[in-house]
Amino acid sequence: MKKLLRKIKNMKYRHKLTILLVIASLVPMTVLALYSHSRMSSLIRKNEMEDMYSILEQTREGIDSQIEVYTSLLNYLTYAPDIEEIIEDKNMDNYHAYEKYTEVADPLLTVPKSYHDAILQIQLFADSIKVRHEYTLIPLNEMGEEWWSEELDDEVSVQWLVNEEKPEIAAVRKIYRGQDLEAALCVTLDYNKVFQTFLNIVSSETGGMIVDSEGKVFFRMENMKTTELSENNRASEVLDIIRDKYAYVSSRSHENGWTFYLYKPQAVISASVSRLLISEIPLIALCAGITLLLGLFFSRVFTRRIEQLTANMDQVNHGSREVTVHSDSEDEIGLLIRSFRRMMEEIDRLIHEVYENKISLKEFELKALTAQINPHFLYNSLSIINWMAIRSHQKDISKVTLALSTFYRTALSKGEDMVTVESCIKNIEAYLQIQLVMHDNDFQVVWDIDPQVKNEKVPKLILQPVVENALEHGLDVKEEGEKILKLFFVQEGPDVLLAVEDNGQGMEQEEAETLVTYQAEGYGLKNVNDRICLLYGEEYTIRIFSRIGEGTRVEMRIPKGETGHETEE
Repeated sequence: MKKLLRKIKNMKYRHKLTILLVIASLVPMTVLALYSHSRMSSLIRKNEMEDMYSILEQTREGIDSQIEVYTSLLNYLTYAPDIEEIIEDKNMDNYHAYEKYTEVADPLLTVPKSYHDAILQIQLFADSIKVRHEYTLIPLNEMGEEWWSEELDDEVSVQWLVNEEKPEIAAVRKIYRGQDLEAALCVTLDYNKVFQTFLNIVSSETGGMIVDSEGKVFFRMENMKTTELSENNRASEVLDIIRDKYAYVSSRSHENGWTFYLYKPQAVISASVSRLLISEIPLIALCAGITLLLGLFFSRVFTRRIEQLTANMDQVNHGSREVTVHSDSEDEIGLLIRSFRRMMEEIDRLIHEVYENKISLKEFELKALTAQINPHFLYNSLSIINWMAIRSHQKDISKVTLALSTFYRTALSKGEDMVTVESCIKNIEAYLQIQLVMHDNDFQVVWDIDPQVKNEKVPKLILQPVVENALEHGLDVKEEGEKILKLFFVQEGPDVLLAVEDNGQGMEQEEAETLVTYQAEGYGLKNVNDRICLLYGEEYTIRIFSRIGEGTRVEMRIPKGETGHETEE
């Protein structure tokens, strides 16, 4: 904690102000975002349940409409005169009975199938029927063989029974005469077709269930990856689990008392809320980013003059006496800046009075001493050495002396910073003559010079460090084979290309690319590269190409005509 407090204490004032502004903005924004998210989450949950209920209600109404149609069909057949005649006429002979069955009963009981594809069959069980006629007319005493007969009660209204195994749905209406059962009409329906619309709304991660009026589950479909609702659970257990662990809606049928359930895991609804939160994250991040940018902007605006004053004071601490910060405001910062300016003006006045005259005197003495050492003295000395070498018949000494004289004459170039390519070539020729003597002529020099570029201006002394590196790190370490140094002074588009290439041992390309960033002692490649980039821009940086065992090539490009075409005298 102490370290943290000290770190905060030592933090720049601008950073402290930024943190303060960001926190002051983010706290209310976070509270508002959490409140909005909570309200939106509740709204999403409510909409999810309303959508589920709306879908379930529409589906239930569709099934109820079908049930109503089949109920109306049973009621119509029950009171149809031809059906009543068949039920009441118990003494009909076999001929008339067959004629009545085929011409009257069969059309009544089979034609509805062509209009309703869910109808499997319509059957009349009657005491007056003595012999089964196909599947439509059956003796009443054979009704006990049907799967639904044991589940019927004594109601005269239509009773709906479901068999999941067949799968079939039976709509049965009993017909009484007094207290005695005289007949029964049964419409058998395709289980899957009746519940197809309900099956369609059971999508992934949801479940559907239909329970009859007695609480028995006769239809259930699930696409959820869960084992909580197994097939062996009783209806009461299934309903308890759904009510406890699932989000569900229900709707009760007005036709037959069936209850429809549509349910999904709470995690599915939570996932919708999570997706909402994920969709909000970019907006939250954008607001936080804008808050941070505004905090940085305002803190920079508020502290800019303080930082300028601090920087100016640091310059004064390092020897500068110039006051670069200004302010005409009447606040505390403006007052502090003006006080600093007045203080520096007073210090300048004192320094001028006490020290400036003595300092000027020392500078004049130093300039006088420096003037005594000039290039003419060096050139005259080298000329004397050359004359003495010729007199003593020492041609090698004379050669080296002349090369050294040429090297320094072209290097000093009368104090100019820019020289012609021709002068640069002479400088390198002189340097290489000395190096050939030092190396016993153990390497060759190959020149490629375009006459059109000789008068172009280039910065002086930019090739000598490159040539020195090629000799020291390229050819000197090569143990076998011929040693060749190539120099190029050619035109390349709008630029002058200066290149130095050796066939030394080379290096990895990754290592070669770091040479322009390596700060060596003396005037190395980095200094040359910095100088070129400063003069012409970063696009003219030095390029180095190298391969192990093949050598190294260093290229420098100088824009043509950048500084004129005057030749050096």
